[in-house]
Amino acid sequence: MKYMQSALERALPIVAAAYGDQFGVNVVLSGSDAYTDGKTIVIPLLDSMSEMRDVLFGYLAHEAAHVRDSNFDVCSQCQSAIEKTFTNLLEDIRIEKLIQEEFPGTQFTLDTMWTYVVEKGMCPPSQPDQNEASQLCQYLLHRLRSGELGRSASTHLATQSQAVVENTFPKGFFVRLDGLLGKYVPLLSTTDDCLVLARAILKALSDAEEEERANQEQDGETDLNDQPGSSAGNQGCSQSQEEEENSPPNDGSNPSMNGGNPLNEGDKQSLGERLCNETDLPVDAISQLKENLTAQAQKDNNGERFTIDATGVGSDALNAGDTGTLESGILASSVIRSRLLGLLQAQRKTKQWLHTKGKKVDGKRITRLASGDTRVFIQREEHRQPETAVHVLLDASGSMAPIQDIANQATVSLALAVSSIPKCDIASSMFPGHDGEVSPVIRRGQPVRANLGRFAVCSSGGTPLSEAMLYAARELAQSKRERKVLIIITDGAPCNGASVKYLEKLISNYVDIYAIGICSNAVNQYFKNWTVINDVKELQSALFDVAGKFLNVN
Repeated sequence: MKYMQSALERALPIVAAAYGDQFGVNVVLSGSDAYTDGKTIVIPLLDSMSEMRDVLFGYLAHEAAHVRDSNFDVCSQCQSAIEKTFTNLLEDIRIEKLIQEEFPGTQFTLDTMWTYVVEKGMCPPSQPDQNEASQLCQYLLHRLRSGELGRSASTHLATQSQAVVENTFPKGFFVRLDGLLGKYVPLLSTTDDCLVLARAILKALSDAEEEERANQEQDGETDLNDQPGSSAGNQGCSQSQEEEENSPPNDGSNPSMNGGNPLNEGDKQSLGERLCNETDLPVDAISQLKENLTAQAQKDNNGERFTIDATGVGSDALNAGDTGTLESGILASSVIRSRLLGLLQAQRKTKQWLHTKGKKVDGKRITRLASGDTRVFIQREEHRQPETAVHVLLDASGSMAPIQDIANQATVSLALAVSSIPKCDIASSMFPGHDGEVSPVIRRGQPVRANLGRFAVCSSGGTPLSEAMLYAARELAQSKRERKVLIIITDGAPCNGASVKYLEKLISNYVDIYAIGICSNAVNQYFKNWTVINDVKELQSALFDVAGKFLNVN
């Protein structure tokens, strides 16, 4: 059972909701999408969850870092595609480093995510046949991922990329680049800082280009002054012209074809200008990952799209309703409690029988030995009742208005009865709740009788049953009790049936689920164990039947 609890705690929806709470961001589970709108992170439910789980959580940590710390308006200030790419690249490094420092556990999932990105070829190293801007983007990507974040998957790609860019860009540029990255990357504290550094890198390239051009001009003047006569100089020009005629054509798109000199005098644009005008840049690796995850997203049984708000929990319900409306439920709980306790007491009585081996002999049966019957040893077995955690979900949606009193009485009756059973405890929640999709009515360990007014809820809003089920599963997963039970009291008309079916399939592997339909048998479309109450008079027998099943006394 300890393994089962661990498995429930590690289930994708529960971990995603826990991440959302921990990071302070809103997380939505989707059957088909992976994206972020700057406020909410949508992650898909994948068919291959055992293989992709840590990749998905790495993506969630990355996007959570953006939602927490990125200023998405800064990109609108970028003056070129390369400037925007550099800014995003630096921002990714900054926010991932930040979230790793605050939540050290994210380093593993972020490493796993990036290794997957590399292995799937989403961020190859710089290539000689790429334009200069693409070469530099890939070099910076892998250099920073490897050097600043310690992503080992990028280490060899950074080395490969360096060999390419060193044949493309001026040597003076790398001296300046080393200085900028070493000094300012550790100090990046805002998205604006990343934009400033991106512009500084491009300026460093222009400065290096100008420096090399000046050096070339100075070297040219020195060479001319060193010539013994004009005829020798003319011979040199003639030789250069001949070499140029015999060399491969170069349109300026591949600077390495300029004899290792990226600053061809015939170029109309400087290298820095070409980078700023280039629009053919590598697709962002994380964007490719989003597309990859979306392509793997699973649909529900009917092919419908569905979403579950993994962090849709409101404040505790503090209803002060009229407890008089709960009278029938309170009376029913008394009868149920008495019957359950009687059955449990009878079940706990020690079973005794005779055996051929043992330590204690039944003196009244000793005469059996004379006839060869050796069954004279007393054996005892005591029934062990497992410790049980129960969570009751109460539907308080608008459609429940005509039958809300019956549902309220069923809930309070179960809460009172279960709370009095040895080795059992209970929590209860309502949906929709205050300020969110679900609100706790009674938290585990709180007294039920002292808070009866909280169960007199009023009907309003939709039916976010899947969000309520997810909250209940998370709450049950935290309980150390061996057995876990979820009881759902509803009219059986959830906002999204597909998401309810998904969660029922997931949770039922670890939790006993019982649905009580109030004046409706629609619950049979979503749950295997269900019953229906059409009238308050049916409360006692129906609730006793449900409680008896999970307590194993029926």
